[in-house]
Formats: sequence, C-alpha cells, structure tokens
Amino acid sequence: MKRILGIGCLLLTATLATAQSDFGVWTSIEGSTKLNKKWELSLEGEYRSQDMSTMTERVSGAINLSYKDKKIPFLKADVGYTFMYMNYPGETAIKYKTDDEGNYEFDANGEFIPKHMNVDAPYWTARHRATASLTGSYKWGRFKFALRERYQFTYRMPSQCHRERYYYFSGYGFDYENPDMIVDEKTAKSDHKLRSRLSVSYDIKKCSFEPFAEIELYNELDNAFAYDKVRYTLGTEYKINKEHKLKLYYRYQDYADIDEVSGHVLGIGYSFDF
Repeated sequence: MKRILGIGCLLLTATLATAQSDFGVWTSIEGSTKLNKKWELSLEGEYRSQDMSTMTERVSGAINLSYKDKKIPFLKADVGYTFMYMNYPGETAIKYKTDDEGNYEFDANGEFIPKHMNVDAPYWTARHRATASLTGSYKWGRFKFALRERYQFTYRMPSQCHRERYYYFSGYGFDYENPDMIVDEKTAKSDHKLRSRLSVSYDIKKCSFEPFAEIELYNELDNAFAYDKVRYTLGTEYKINKEHKLKLYYRYQDYADIDEVSGHVLGIGYSFDF
C-alpha cells in the first residue's frame, strides 16, 4: 500500500510539473448569527497559499448579510464585502525588439532579438470586493441542487513594484552588472464579473458527512461577457454538532488566459453559529 501511495504521489507531482499547474492550500473560519427569522450575519477570515503552497497568495476578511423568507424557502439573497491583501510573486520577463509596425526583429539564427529583461520583486497590494447574490435551491429525495448567480465588483488599489532592468547587447548578452533600478507604478484597476455556480449535495441518512460537487463559471461583464475561468470542486461537509461544521474539498481552477497558471487547491474550512 505504501508503495502504491508513493507511486501515486510521484505521478501527481509529474502531472503538476508537466501541466505547469500550481498547488495551494486554502483555509477559512466563519462565524454566523441570526439577527431575526429572515436575516443572518456572517464574518469570515481566509488564508490562501500559492507557488506549490510555499508562499502566501492572500489573506482576507469578509462580512456577509443574507435574507431568506419562509414564504419562499427555495430562494436566498445576500450581499457582502471582502478586504483582501494580495501577494504577487517576483517575475522575470524579457522584452524583444520590434520594428515600426510592431513586428518582432530576428537575428541571423532566426531568433527574436532581446531588448531588455525586467526582474520584478514580489509586492503586496490591497483589494476591495463587493458582491450581491441570488441562490435558488431544490430538493429531490436526499439530493439538494442549488444555482447561485453572483455579481462581483473588485477594486485593486494602486501600488509599487521594484524592478531591475538589464539591457541586452549584441554579441555580449545581458549586462548583469549595471541594471537600471526602476519603481514600476501599478495603477488602480477594477473589474465586474458574473459568477454562476451549480452545486449538488447528498444528505446521507444517519451520517454526519454530506458530500457535494460544484462547478462555477466566471464571466467578465466589462469585456463583452468573456469567459474568465471555471472552478471544479469535490468535497464534503462534516457536521460536528448543531453549531459546528467542518468542510474539506479539492478544487481545480482552469483559467482562460494562457498567462494565468491553472492550479489545484486543497481546502479546509471551519464554521460555527454564535
């Protein structure tokens, strides 16, 4: 059995490497309380890792207010706000020479001619996010189906990134001894997205575990409804008692942008009522 598990780990590692996929761990803790029969308030803190789980991706705190009326038990509405502190890892990029028409220039060997190389240091930036959601659910036997449509607005605060620029000289290469030291100003940005999530869960009779599966599609509302990414999730909730729950899941994020690295996520969350 140990040999099989070892081979499985090696295969998974090889898959992650060849597919240029990332791996991260997401952990969260959430507390919620009922304000009255219709309104519920929740607070959540979350930590995410990236780069094969060797560095922080983000830390965040969120507040959410939801509304549900017993007269319409299959429908729930909510609004929320999240503050995120994001970590952008260091990055190296080579810029190539182009002609007046924007076409790349080639050397005698048919290779692109480098212009300079930018080496960016890691940096942090803050983001503010507001959401508004409407969730419809339907029970069929012990299965529960739910469709959530969420509008999401995100504002990225301006920040700075320290950059070293190395220039290229023909026949010599990059001049690593005399870089230009540049402060790259990251301007503020915002985006609007629609997140559509379909989920199904199964209530196992006389069991504390409730497995679930989800698929969530992200579309850019400020870019002609362009597809941004999709999330696939498999997991289970474990009911400790009436007030406390654990959630364990595996998630795969598939980005449409080839410059974004798709990746695997192992998540664990703890929620309680107060």
